[in-house]
Amino acid sequence: MSMESLALVLALIVGGAWWWMRRAASAGETQPTAAANPYHCVAVTPGDNACPTAQTLKGSRFLSSEAPPLPLPSCSAGRCGCTFTHFEDRRRGDRRNPYSPQTHAFLVHGGDERRGRRGRRHADAMHLA
Repeated sequence: MSMESLALVLALIVGGAWWWMRRAASAGETQPTAAANPYHCVAVTPGDNACPTAQTLKGSRFLSSEAPPLPLPSCSAGRCGCTFTHFEDRRRGDRRNPYSPQTHAFLVHGGDERRGRRGRRHADAMHLA
């Protein structure tokens, strides 16, 4: 085998390996990231001249897998300008009412406030610092 033939075979092997690795890397990038955080959610942010349906959905959070597709099926705009706003989960702050009768009665009768630490999710641990 001549040197030119050997160089050609080597170049084909290296090129094939490079192509195979690029293909595998790009296939890995297309995997959905929702599995990494099952509570990841989105909210529809209406664009300019948004349709009434988008205005109705404004502020509502949907799990990523359950979010409606954009443009919305009932969109009447010529060009939809709506986007998604991403959130770690669907919660919006502390849902406990400090002025509820149950909380007040508990504290008046000597109950200890034990709600100092946040929830059990991984994202909550990042907010403790």
